[in-house]
Amino acid sequence: MKRKLSITAIIIVLSSSIFAQVKVKNVILMIPDGTSSEILSIARWYKYGTCAADNCRLAIDPHICGMVSTYNSDSPIGDSAPTGSTYATGYLSNTGFVATYPISSGERDLIKVNPDRAYHPLFTILEAAKLQGKSTGVVMTSQFTHATPAGFAAHTPDRDNKEAIAIQMVYNKLNVVFGGGLQYLDPDKRKDDLDLFSTLRSRNYHLVTTVEQFDALTPADTLVYGLFTDNYLPNDLDRDPEKVPSLAEMTRKAIKILSTNPNGFFLMVEGSKIDWSAHVNDPVGVITEFLAFDYAVKEAMEFANRDGYTAVVVVPDHGNSGISLGNSRSDRTYDVLPINDLIQPLRECKMTEEGISGLIRTNPSEAGEIFYSNTGIRLTDDEVQQVIDAMNSTNKYLMPVTVAGFINKDTYIGFTTHGHTGEDVFLAAYHPANYRPSGVTKNTELHEYLTEILDLPNLDSLSSTYFCVDSVALQGLNWEIVNPVETEARLIIRPAGKSNKRAEIIASSDYLTIFNIEKPIKQIPFSSLAIYVQPIEHFFIPRNLGTLIADEFAD
Repeated sequence: MKRKLSITAIIIVLSSSIFAQVKVKNVILMIPDGTSSEILSIARWYKYGTCAADNCRLAIDPHICGMVSTYNSDSPIGDSAPTGSTYATGYLSNTGFVATYPISSGERDLIKVNPDRAYHPLFTILEAAKLQGKSTGVVMTSQFTHATPAGFAAHTPDRDNKEAIAIQMVYNKLNVVFGGGLQYLDPDKRKDDLDLFSTLRSRNYHLVTTVEQFDALTPADTLVYGLFTDNYLPNDLDRDPEKVPSLAEMTRKAIKILSTNPNGFFLMVEGSKIDWSAHVNDPVGVITEFLAFDYAVKEAMEFANRDGYTAVVVVPDHGNSGISLGNSRSDRTYDVLPINDLIQPLRECKMTEEGISGLIRTNPSEAGEIFYSNTGIRLTDDEVQQVIDAMNSTNKYLMPVTVAGFINKDTYIGFTTHGHTGEDVFLAAYHPANYRPSGVTKNTELHEYLTEILDLPNLDSLSSTYFCVDSVALQGLNWEIVNPVETEARLIIRPAGKSNKRAEIIASSDYLTIFNIEKPIKQIPFSSLAIYVQPIEHFFIPRNLGTLIADEFAD
């Protein structure tokens, strides 16, 4: 026994020594949103017979090392905004909160909540990496303003305030943003008429919107927004490859661009719409979206193996739908069901629910034929009418759920809910020195692992330094907030005595302007965002801005 303990101790010391010698410069965090662990086996069987010697392993398989317990600050079943943000900030929070400290829910709280910090913005791992001189990026199949990408580069207690999130992400100096969401940059489609296209151009970003432009990008294009649709991207099975790149292609391109930085990079990749398909119980959507994500994992792992200084972490933010291979139809026959009965009906689908529903909305008179030609399933006249009635309903979720239900009615895929689920999720990790978590890890602990391998400073100290409340940062100065809404707030600062000068900070921006009477005379950038938090009517700005502004007034 003593001999075994001694050998174990030596192994631990050697592992620690190797980790100390192999410094990670790059981290790729990959989040398959809303992915329950059962999808791993379902996806493998879906591929069965299409792989060499039927060895249909997933790219993620060799790297699975444990499980992660993921939840809100006040609920065991999490929402994407706080659960994704926990990986970014290390803090649990409430539903809808994006990289923002929680408010207490009283007896529902699962953690101790400090009421003095309620609604305070929390510095993220992406923002900390940026301060270290690393390049940063986010890649997703949703809008770039959606909950998970926002959780790494924006701060708000309202995940649905996508216009404010867009402003913050544009001003947060990311190097690469790939996905959907052009409408949130467009002055003709924004409620505030703000032209974020012009802002990106003024900051030397390339804006690409076509596959041709995307393909033409080179590693020299170190500032780029690639947004290919007004809203979210189509599901991979429904995607026209001549109009929209795949998640794997966007991941590969992002890595090529970000890896030119000798200081390293941080990249977050989200398979956003696995979650969306799970919500409507579309088995084909869940499977094919996960496989599209797994191809992106393959790109990341191949780069990490070549590079030698890159860690890749793959983890869902929560489960969704209670998906299972086997349902009530297989109660008596589960152990004799052949692979074709289980999988072939799913493979015969040429489109996901989302693609089929889109075609039916365009040509409702052909609903039955559209469904049959894309699924091989012949609907009855009554079932076709159910689809049409659902399409005309004011409930926007009714048609997706109805169409997905007919896709799934004769399969052996089970679902228990249309909502999120509270199970532990899988964890996969690659580290060049094989330093990775094992067993069951809390989501807060996974954040600690990410900051450790990137050798980042304490994020609490960064939050205090860069997100200091206005009343503290501006002591000795006169200040007021005008237009107190999240997308239009202004912080006006004046000296204590008489002066023609004033300073102005725009909400969600990264600079201040010095005015003499009404003439702007100087613009001063700072290395974080100015966050206006509407529920408490305060700005959060870098702690040193008060001193900097006072010095400008004294000149």
